[in-house]
Amino acid sequence: MIKVLLAEDEERAIRFIEKGLSKAGMSVASCQKMDEIDSFLTKQEFDILILDRLFQHRDSSDLIPKFRKDYPSTRILVLSALSEVDEKVKGLEYGADDYLGKPFHLSELISRIKSLTRRRADRENTVDGNLKFLDLEIRLDSQKARRASQSLDLTLIELRILALLMKSPFRVYSREELLDRIWGMNFDPSSNVVEKAIGRLRKKINREGLRPLIVARRGLGYCLDEED
Repeated sequence: MIKVLLAEDEERAIRFIEKGLSKAGMSVASCQKMDEIDSFLTKQEFDILILDRLFQHRDSSDLIPKFRKDYPSTRILVLSALSEVDEKVKGLEYGADDYLGKPFHLSELISRIKSLTRRRADRENTVDGNLKFLDLEIRLDSQKARRASQSLDLTLIELRILALLMKSPFRVYSREELLDRIWGMNFDPSSNVVEKAIGRLRKKINREGLRPLIVARRGLGYCLDEED
């Protein structure tokens, strides 16, 4: 059974979501105060934290890095009326696993939750916590990456992209596939969220004096390779 913690301060929204998720066979607990979230997550392990972006008249995004660090096994799904692409990207770069704009269909929320738990299960079943490619290495259990024995300061999104590329070196991933595999949501086709994320990651990985490893294949996508 999927265990969900709902952090939401609107009573109607709580009843609506609780009823829908319970009918879908999920276990749901809810809290309406910011300081209650830690208490719930400390006492019980939840698969998903649904976090209202504007919680008690405060932007809860700045709490995501803390929740990610303190409760790494809990996936974070942000709900927000701020549904523009830039706002979604901001939420994901803070460390959220998914971002759903309000208003939303309950069926889509249920689908997103199931997708997040499947992705988590896939990682737990297929990743031994240690990936290597030449002088690049990544430890997924501690979410640490290194290049030539130097630590890399990566965001959660960057870490996911790198891990995906390292699992299948030389394989080219299209921007559409990266959107689906990393962000798990549909962005405006004109959005350059993938290009921006890859650009930041390449700057961190392709350091001066070291051979570039993240390569752009024109018209195809990106891969991990030794650039000629």
